[in-house]
Amino acid sequence: MNNPESQNQFVPKQAIAPTPELYDELVIDCMEKLAAATVSHLTPFPNGAKIHDNGCGTGAATAAIMSFISPAAKISINGTDINSRAIEIYKRQAAEKHWPATAVPMDSTALSYASELFTHSIGNALLFVLPNDGVDAVKEVYRTLKPGGIAALNSWAYQPNMEPIQVAAQSTRPAGTPLPRQGMDKWLQAEFLQSVVEKGGFERQKIKMVQSEVFVELGDLNRYATMLWSFIGGTSAVGWLESDEQKWEEAITVVKKELKKSQGTRLLDGGKMQLRFVANIAIATK
Repeated sequence: MNNPESQNQFVPKQAIAPTPELYDELVIDCMEKLAAATVSHLTPFPNGAKIHDNGCGTGAATAAIMSFISPAAKISINGTDINSRAIEIYKRQAAEKHWPATAVPMDSTALSYASELFTHSIGNALLFVLPNDGVDAVKEVYRTLKPGGIAALNSWAYQPNMEPIQVAAQSTRPAGTPLPRQGMDKWLQAEFLQSVVEKGGFERQKIKMVQSEVFVELGDLNRYATMLWSFIGGTSAVGWLESDEQKWEEAITVVKKELKKSQGTRLLDGGKMQLRFVANIAIATK
């Protein structure tokens, strides 16, 4: 989920554990809106569609898929995620919401499915958290799609909540300390996502690139900043520093200040805030 680069085991006492439940609270409805924006660029799912929700998490993409089909549509969805706890939550949601879905723990870079099985594969906020820029996962997507099958993959072109984390790290840690999510800038360019999809086996002329905006409304800013710093602040190559415990409140203050002045932030009535994200989306046909 939060994809730490370090094996450092120290965690500040104020940090909230990065569980699937925390992730869902942190992203609010952003992941479902990202998935909905991605799925909206697909043609309607035909009866008999067999869809892979790849890196399904707790079910954001499956929820978006279900909102785009008619109640009478006959489809099936296979959810996979490397996080077993996320799979448990996904299964519970599937049962409660009557999704035509099953889910199993599985690594996106080494799927155990047979080749040419799925008509569609959705990778929502997946590739940029994987090793080798997600190329190995795209190869597995290509392998498991039927001829003519469609993959929908995305990445962020703009995130208003990432710079505040890095500014907080710069402000509260010694000079030269690696920043959380260093190296993510390459994903801002649609061409990079397209190149990853190509390296995975898809032909350039069969990849359509589009962009979509996603808007998320925040509630309690202090809670959001605390979750954001807890989830991402310790993910750099050095992990959490012992000094982060002493400078916790200072870091949270910086995150809140930077969020307020971000170009992607709009202040709403009642003290609430709206964050604007921009997604790069690749729709690729095998």
